[in-house]
Amino acid sequence: MGVIKLIKLYIGDNMRIANKDGFRFGESAYLIGHEFGLICVSYGNNEQEALDNAVDEGYMDSERMEDADYKEYDANGWHDSFICLGNASEPFWSEYLWIKPANERRKEVA
Repeated sequence: MGVIKLIKLYIGDNMRIANKDGFRFGESAYLIGHEFGLICVSYGNNEQEALDNAVDEGYMDSERMEDADYKEYDANGWHDSFICLGNASEPFWSEYLWIKPANERRKEVA
């Protein structure tokens, strides 16, 4: 079964696909989400590139940090709570963020 069919089974037909027209040979599909579920599907050569592409497409706006929060967290050295992503290297919350390959299958419990 192809990756897109697996993704449709996983999230349905209302897919948000970052860089869907810019897929290049060798890239992999990644599922990106947070504590409330899936945010989007993004392609990239690695997880970092997939996250950057999702940010550049505007799909990660719900995770963007406010400037005041970024200044406070940066000043206190709490760098494990955020990650800078996208072409603009903007700060995004990373505490509940997850990413995994789209072709990773769920293990069925018998």
